[in-house]
Amino acid sequence: MDLANFDPKTVDAALNSQGYLVVRDAGLESMCEAARKEYGVCLKSAKLHAPSENFNYRQLSKEPWRKLGIGAKNGNGYPIAQNLQSIYFDPTDKNYPGLGALFRAMIAVRNRLMAVDADFGNDPERDGFWNACRVHHYPRGGGFISMHKDEYFPSKLAEKDKPFYQMLVLLSRKGLDFTSGGGVLISFDDRKIDVETEAGFGSMILYDGRTSHGVEDVDLDQIIDFSRSDGRKAALINLYCAT
Repeated sequence: MDLANFDPKTVDAALNSQGYLVVRDAGLESMCEAARKEYGVCLKSAKLHAPSENFNYRQLSKEPWRKLGIGAKNGNGYPIAQNLQSIYFDPTDKNYPGLGALFRAMIAVRNRLMAVDADFGNDPERDGFWNACRVHHYPRGGGFISMHKDEYFPSKLAEKDKPFYQMLVLLSRKGLDFTSGGGVLISFDDRKIDVETEAGFGSMILYDGRTSHGVEDVDLDQIIDFSRSDGRKAALINLYCAT
């Protein structure tokens, strides 16, 4: 499937039958080339914040927020071990037009899947949610997140009678940005899918709260360095609660 032929019914059928869907699109891949370059620029200048340091969407209008995610639990308190860094962006930040274009394209697909207004998430006070546009970066030398199923976001959306779709777009190339490890998921027929190989750079991967997924240890033969732009990277646009 590509974005020109995007059909929510086809997506739902694939998620119900195999647990995931890969979308490949030349225009999306072109956006990713620009986005990954801008991410590298931002990585050099953005201040690094601790895992538990709080922020909100209002701060993103001033500058991106770069933070570590390290520990035996994730930021929502779930027992999901991880070692990564994330940079959160305002999708309208004119300093990062390539990333903004990618995030807005992803938001458009997600909102169509959810059958909500095209601008849902743009006005947190109105919608109760905001578009948490970010890049997850698993550095060489031990970046990872343990296998899990998404629970927090589906539960929060279900409180507002909204469906949950997880969407990520790959911004790195296995074999170039890193060699071993990377994103995996378990299909409904119990196959372990190496999404870096099956999907690849510039691809969109869709699944929901029923699918187990994670990121296996990235290049354990390297020394970890959070200032380096290589490693495994993916763009995400989850809806976060506005309160």
